[in-house]
Amino acid sequence: MLQQLAAEGVAPWLSADTTADFDVDVLSHLGRRELVAGAVLTGGPPAALHRVCDALLPVFLASEGRAGHVSLALTHGRGTSAENLLEEARALHERVGRANFLVRLPVDAGGLMALRDCLAQGIGVQAGPVYSEQRYGQLLDAFFAGMERALASGLPLHEITLVAGVPVGPLDDAVNARLDAVPGPRAAAARDTAAVALARSLYGLREDRLSSDWWRVIRTGGAQLPLLLWADPTPPQVAALVGANTAHILTVERLEKAAAEAELAGEALMGAASAGRRALKELAELGVDMEAVACELERSGRGDG
Repeated sequence: MLQQLAAEGVAPWLSADTTADFDVDVLSHLGRRELVAGAVLTGGPPAALHRVCDALLPVFLASEGRAGHVSLALTHGRGTSAENLLEEARALHERVGRANFLVRLPVDAGGLMALRDCLAQGIGVQAGPVYSEQRYGQLLDAFFAGMERALASGLPLHEITLVAGVPVGPLDDAVNARLDAVPGPRAAAARDTAAVALARSLYGLREDRLSSDWWRVIRTGGAQLPLLLWADPTPPQVAALVGANTAHILTVERLEKAAAEAELAGEALMGAASAGRRALKELAELGVDMEAVACELERSGRGDG
């Protein structure tokens, strides 16, 4: 499964708790074989974090910053001021001291301002959870603003990464719960479609924004493409969310399940934005308010990693 995903341009990331028994040697081996491109950590002492970063640092250096990242959430989350988030992000970034380290930030108002300022100061970010096209547009606005400032400051843009986490599993669960209350075959047929529809629309939005003249300027300066990171995918979602410059967050258990049940059929996202938006419109016609779902999931913190 890892080989198939990598062959399709999908960067598999592993989700792990470094407070548990975590085999850094295995991670290093998978990284060298270009089968794992990153790690999302849910905890652990500083020494463990350093070991994981060091295991993937050769991948980061060999790929010139395109892969080999490791992310860890701040202790502060939603509702925290941009100033406090930036202060903690700076301190954590300095304490880890690894170029491939990313701080995880929320995507509320404070988080987006902190994201912009982190990128401007050369601090890579994983931001999320993203549950709507509107929120992703705001995140891309912050990305461009931060990278513009980084370019003006002469920072090495290839070392500054933005990853947007999109928790596809929780989104489908929340929408399916609403569809259960809607009678009829249309509602039944719409189950398990929301996450893939949103992913298609986000992918299309990113492609649109990356066709701008300003993106070409910062790209020439060495900027990396912002990465879409699908979190908590089911096996069918793994197959439906194959697209260049995307990634899947998988625990070892989910990876094994996907390997047993998913059948990859190549690129599935390029040119699919219109189909995604039609599916989202269908859900709206069935009475599912996707913005309300997004707000509820953001407030609950589901998918924060």
